[in-house]
Amino acid sequence: MPPQPDSSSAALIKHILSEFHEGHRRDLPALINLARQLPATGAAPSFADELQALMLDLEAHMFKEEMRLFPMMEQGGNTLIGLLIGDMEQEHARHSQHTPQMTARLAALQVPPDHQATLNALRTGWQAFLAELAQHVAAEDNGLFLMFKTPVTDV
Repeated sequence: MPPQPDSSSAALIKHILSEFHEGHRRDLPALINLARQLPATGAAPSFADELQALMLDLEAHMFKEEMRLFPMMEQGGNTLIGLLIGDMEQEHARHSQHTPQMTARLAALQVPPDHQATLNALRTGWQAFLAELAQHVAAEDNGLFLMFKTPVTDV
């Protein structure tokens, strides 16, 4: 029998939605805007394009959580919940593999002196976003998802 929702899972879902989902939806467009202010360096794709792709990927991920997984959790779960949680964990792992490459590209980016303040703001914002993303993933993988996973038993 799947676990029943309780106030702690409901509170954690509410926290994830308000702090992380809304935070990503606020922060990524601002980072994209900063990145678009930097002069083109000839590298393709641009960092702004990479941020845009990440934002679209995260939006699809959050949509699946908001429209399928979280409502299922709020109803106590069902036999498919383990599959959905597994899919979300795989997407979390994919993001954690891609963001270090983006960080390295951003660290190597050089701009003319008159754009240095924008680049510094982008780097600072990116680091803040990464910290928020790590907290988001931890809240789900190490908190919420564990409340609904079926314990593995040895036979």
